Amino acid sequence: MGIRERLAQLLLPERKAQGGIIPGLVGLQTPSVPVYSDMTVRRATREGYKISVYVYRAVRTIVAAGSGIPWMVLDREGEEILDHPFTRVLRRPNPAMSGQDLMELLMAHLLLPGNALWQPLVVGGQIRELWPVMPDKVRPIPSKQPGEWLEAWEIEGQRHVPPETFIHFQQFDPGNPYWGTGPLLAAARTIDTDNEALDTQKISMQNRAIPDGIFTPNLEVMTGEQFAEANRQIAEVYTAKGKRRAPWVITAKYQQIALSPVEMDYIASRLANKQDIAAAFGIDSAFLGDKSASTYNNLVEMKRSLYEQAVLPMLDDIKATMNLRIAPLYGDIEIAYDTSGVAALREDYTAKAETAARLWSLGVPMSMLNTTLELGLEEYEGWDVSYLPMNVVPADMVGAEPEPVPEEPEPAPDADQPKSLNVNTEEQKALFWKRIDTRRQAYWNVVAKRLSTLYGAGGDAVVRAVRNAPMESAENQAEAAITSLRPRWEKTLRAICMALVEDFGNQTAADLGGKPKAKPGDPETKDDRWVFDPFNDAVKKWLAEHVTESVTLILRSEANRVSRIIEEGRAANATIDEVARSLRDFYDGPQARFNAMRTARTEVHAAAGFGQREAALQSKWVKTHQWISSRDDRVRDAHQDIDGEEVPINQKYSNGLWHPGDTSGDPAEFVMCRCAEVWH
Repeated sequence: MGIRERLAQLLLPERKAQGGIIPGLVGLQTPSVPVYSDMTVRRATREGYKISVYVYRAVRTIVAAGSGIPWMVLDREGEEILDHPFTRVLRRPNPAMSGQDLMELLMAHLLLPGNALWQPLVVGGQIRELWPVMPDKVRPIPSKQPGEWLEAWEIEGQRHVPPETFIHFQQFDPGNPYWGTGPLLAAARTIDTDNEALDTQKISMQNRAIPDGIFTPNLEVMTGEQFAEANRQIAEVYTAKGKRRAPWVITAKYQQIALSPVEMDYIASRLANKQDIAAAFGIDSAFLGDKSASTYNNLVEMKRSLYEQAVLPMLDDIKATMNLRIAPLYGDIEIAYDTSGVAALREDYTAKAETAARLWSLGVPMSMLNTTLELGLEEYEGWDVSYLPMNVVPADMVGAEPEPVPEEPEPAPDADQPKSLNVNTEEQKALFWKRIDTRRQAYWNVVAKRLSTLYGAGGDAVVRAVRNAPMESAENQAEAAITSLRPRWEKTLRAICMALVEDFGNQTAADLGGKPKAKPGDPETKDDRWVFDPFNDAVKKWLAEHVTESVTLILRSEANRVSRIIEEGRAANATIDEVARSLRDFYDGPQARFNAMRTARTEVHAAAGFGQREAALQSKWVKTHQWISSRDDRVRDAHQDIDGEEVPINQKYSNGLWHPGDTSGDPAEFVMCRCAEVWH
């Protein structure tokens, strides 16, 4: 007997059988007896999904929102493992279904009967295919052995299979831990009431919308034949579908009977039914067509609520089951979903970065900001230190009586120059550079992740093209595959650069006595500060030229690396499949991740530097710009040599750059440059 069995017997000692049946250890289910449920898939579909427009719309809304969210595999450090074997299975689970088809069926089964099952095809200890199983065909059999959960699965009431045959997803049922209950069962009575209301309306329409009444013949006495004939005529005209508009020619008076309270309640309760059904599924009734709902002021908040209250909790349950049953097959991994592409959940990262920079400049450590604002930054040296504004020491050293900084006479500034730009001492320069560099680092991981997606898509396209091509044309096919992604690269890079130019330009404008350009809906402000325009002609021209040149350089570099791998394979007499595997290893390896980060850092610094320079030019009062090299041990010797170099604003520095990170110069000068500049 194992430790789990002994522990189970200690906590739940064996009880005597009553009537030959041993009571279950968990819940009210009898061991070794299949667990059945009244809510089957067929019944849920027939009586809910196919008959109630509200149920149909609620299920479709949740399924459509959740089934398209991509899944990924993470390593122990939380980094995504690109093209992991299980992600390939999720994209194409079996020859008959796509990954979205499988997730749609899974979520629909969880919403209707409350249970969903997958049957994995395992080869060599790893899953090769996933097949959905109709919950109506199987039943769990609780185990009578202490420390075991299931004894087996019963299939169609006949044969039994081992517990590991199926992966079981279920909605929570506190009275039955073996078999779940979906929201449809909770809304069943409301659905029945709503269907009855619809039937009442249908019958009323068939009766020309005339309520019940009494026909009183004008004759004092009617013979049996007259009574039968009157009944026949009334029935023919009053209830016949084909004679709804036909006139009545009868010698009788009609007295209408008012609607009963029950009939009136059927009609008036449809709105309440709609709201009850929406509540059962965890969505706002506006998704079911309720225009009277005023819970939300805008569609954005309503969509956010859909994900936060209905979609994400369901995905969390699915994720937990996957990590329990599937992740151990692949070692130390975690299965997760990626909501970065969901517009309703994607907050304005520019606003977050602005808030972080503002709070950091007030002394809040970056480690705290990273946690509070969920910036996704990697830890770096000194990120938990709080720096006081324009001070020379960290905040935790203020009481330690540091060596005093020699006072220097403050130069008389120009009349229009803000005093905040007096960056003269070495300590002030170091703090100014740290402020800019920390702000840029806040974007590194976010941009690198988006670029990694593009590199990954390029890798998939290259491997697919090479595998289907003869060796002699492999390089041409690979280059064509890389070039096909150019529109995606340009669109992504343009959006990234626009956000960076606006963010860093607004910051510099504030430093130089200006203000950001007002956006639609912003309250009007009355002040005479100059306005930074992040969308003027100069910015548009730079964006067009920079994006075109950068994407060309990125794709050319990638094509050269791929060409070298193919050439090496050809020289080694490798097969086309072996070359394809080498390419796959390259795109999945650390070099590809390094390339994404290097490109991200270069692009962040280029766009940030241009935004700052453009703001300085728009200020009108700036006359010169001064180079501030990186204040750490990772600075180029050439850039350290020009530290403090000050030139007119319309002139390049001696290294040929307009600003730190300027990609119009020599790549040896701007790639991964972390210097800054200040304006006078």
